[in-house]
Amino acid sequence: MHHCSIVTVVAGVGLLAATAGSVFSQPPSARDVLERFCDLDAQGKQLTPAGWRTVAALFATPGAPRRDEIIVVKDFVVSHPALEKGKAEFYVEYVQLGRIDPTQARFSRLPQMKVRAGFYVIKQPGPGVADGSDRAEKPGEWRIEGSPPEPHLTVDAAIRYATRLLASAGDDAIKRNARQTLSALKRLR
Repeated sequence: MHHCSIVTVVAGVGLLAATAGSVFSQPPSARDVLERFCDLDAQGKQLTPAGWRTVAALFATPGAPRRDEIIVVKDFVVSHPALEKGKAEFYVEYVQLGRIDPTQARFSRLPQMKVRAGFYVIKQPGPGVADGSDRAEKPGEWRIEGSPPEPHLTVDAAIRYATRLLASAGDDAIKRNARQTLSALKRLR
């Protein structure tokens, strides 16, 4: 009897491992791709070279980083999609708190309210088979249409960003602004 239960447990573990492997090998859905972007964006990944490359890979035509304005947000929510063939329309709601002007390291409060941004996530065709056979092409991947909007950072990510602005500032006025920005952001926690 003891031998039978060990075999059952081992078989059950093998079945779980096989099932988990197939679940984890699923390509990300359109919503997964947009949520990944929003998570990376909220952490401030658009503001570093390595982070930008990760974010840009989620977009169909990423363009150049937009760093002229940083929006500070409390939270975000991704809607359910409106689906069309090969395209999913979403909106993301942010609770905006303020904005940072990176050139002056200056923070400005904004009315605390929900702001909605629209996104289309499109199915990019997968690469064809290079050997010339008639086998089906690989499935495509979802990408966000267009290029990334200006960064939307959480308060903690904005504090890290303002700390970097303060450390790299050569001008006394910018250092003063960065200190004031840090103080204002810490009050938002």
